[in-house]
Amino acid sequence: MAKIYERADQIADAERMHKIAISKFSESCKVWVLFGLLLLKNDKIDESRDLLARALRSLPKRKHVKAITQFGQMEFKHGEPERGRTVFEGVLGTYPKRVDLWSVYLDIEISSATRQGLDAADPNGRCWEPTRKLFERVVSMKNSSKKMKFFFKKWLKFEKDHGTEATVEHVKQKAREYVNSLGA
Repeated sequence: MAKIYERADQIADAERMHKIAISKFSESCKVWVLFGLLLLKNDKIDESRDLLARALRSLPKRKHVKAITQFGQMEFKHGEPERGRTVFEGVLGTYPKRVDLWSVYLDIEISSATRQGLDAADPNGRCWEPTRKLFERVVSMKNSSKKMKFFFKKWLKFEKDHGTEATVEHVKQKAREYVNSLGA
């Protein structure tokens, strides 16, 4: 019902429906995220952030990471990308070995720069430096070879799409160094 009100631009009614849904399904991550999305899309950024705090008090602990990362993704897309980075950095500080979180963070960082048109406006490729630093961080961590292979493949694809021959070669060199360190 809330979606119908949203499509009809009846935001007050949509908010009311979301509040009812939250009161009935307070342990569902989806209802909190959808309400947060509505608030962010309608420039109620502070209310959305307060909603995340309320959600974390209501949701079971096992759903906290999911809620936080989804709110972080929404910040990247509809709020302030810097705030989204802060959210992801906080989660990764607590769970540094979670490949799924790193993957989402890298993907959202890449799509954020692309969506904002930074890649086309920057012929020198400096808009990709934060993303490259993220890749450098993740491959410098101690992970299993399976996880490292995943990150190196992702990084190589990124550089082939957005980098130069030199950056592609840099990734290949880093991968060779990693493989050699395994044999030592």
